[in-house]
Amino acid sequence: MVSIDSRSGLANATIQQRLVPVRLFYDFLMEEGLRESNPVGRGRYTPDRRVGGHQRGLVPRLTKLPWIPSEEQWL
Repeated sequence: MVSIDSRSGLANATIQQRLVPVRLFYDFLMEEGLRESNPVGRGRYTPDRRVGGHQRGLVPRLTKLPWIPSEEQWL
């Protein structure tokens, strides 16, 4: 059995990569007419002001901030 989130502390980028084949499979099923919607949708731009202009994907994309040394570490 394949698990998208094995609860082993996977990085956000790893989870994103594991979702790609699942999303593409559902895209294929939609193209073949076997499914009406894709439950693993991707984030996309929407011109609606209430949503803020973006529709979120299934897993939010996180960016790691750079490490900044403290004053003591600089010295």
